[in-house]
Amino acid sequence: MIIDSHIHIANNTLFNKKEWRSSTFDFKTSCITKILKDYKKHNILALRDGGDGIFASCMARQIAKDEGMVYKTPIFAISKKDHYGAFLGRAISEIEDFKREFSVLKENKLDHLKLILTGMVNFDKFGDVGEVAFTYEQLEYMVKSAKEYGVPIMVHANGCQGVSDAIRAGVNTIEHAFLISDRELYGMAEKEIVWIPTLSPLGNILDAKDPNLKDQLDVIKRVYDIQIKNIIKAHEIGVKIALGSDAGAYRVGHITGIFDEIKHFNDIGFDKDTVLKMCVENGSKALNL
Repeated sequence: MIIDSHIHIANNTLFNKKEWRSSTFDFKTSCITKILKDYKKHNILALRDGGDGIFASCMARQIAKDEGMVYKTPIFAISKKDHYGAFLGRAISEIEDFKREFSVLKENKLDHLKLILTGMVNFDKFGDVGEVAFTYEQLEYMVKSAKEYGVPIMVHANGCQGVSDAIRAGVNTIEHAFLISDRELYGMAEKEIVWIPTLSPLGNILDAKDPNLKDQLDVIKRVYDIQIKNIIKAHEIGVKIALGSDAGAYRVGHITGIFDEIKHFNDIGFDKDTVLKMCVENGSKALNL
């Protein structure tokens, strides 16, 4: 069995969000079923979604269950208003907004709480990942709320400050975590936080020498090389690394994404058994299995 610990099923080649909102239940079901059957055919039997704003992953969970698969979803992600991430769910301003949205998530039986803590890697400006969106007090409250409810916390974070805040708050998994230092690596090891470093989005761009991003390739390569160095260091010091492809992202396909991720880890120098352990054993922890 293969586990992809980070996908976005709502981002695919069968429909866009506008089409989804205007389509029939049967159309939605057929699209999601096709994607999941393709995963199943390739022995990818457990998936963890990073959220969407259209409840596609919520539908996928039930269909996956019918297919004998495991599918974990946050229903939708929580981001900060006027910051990165609103397209993955719902943006909030204050804790009162979070309380309201968390009630909706609980009604829909979220499997994990997904928080968008920082921006994404800026391909035009090396080192820029956007500002940390939530205050530490806001982050701490949301993490505590999820723990009291009994679900793990999945956090999108890049850069030293964002990742450091996530570690301090005691989240369960950190997604991406580009451009961090040894301090954050040791913090993840100490707190036994699972790291999903998502190599495929940048790695696939570099492998393709993407002509659409030819002016950004140097920055992408610098960021990617730092991520590789950090993964090697993290493994040496005992950080639990799981494989998540970010399928649905630019140049990362569903099904093919996790095999791209495996290849990128092989290219770093990790042997087959080590990568399989990351994928299955650490992936199981990421999915709270």
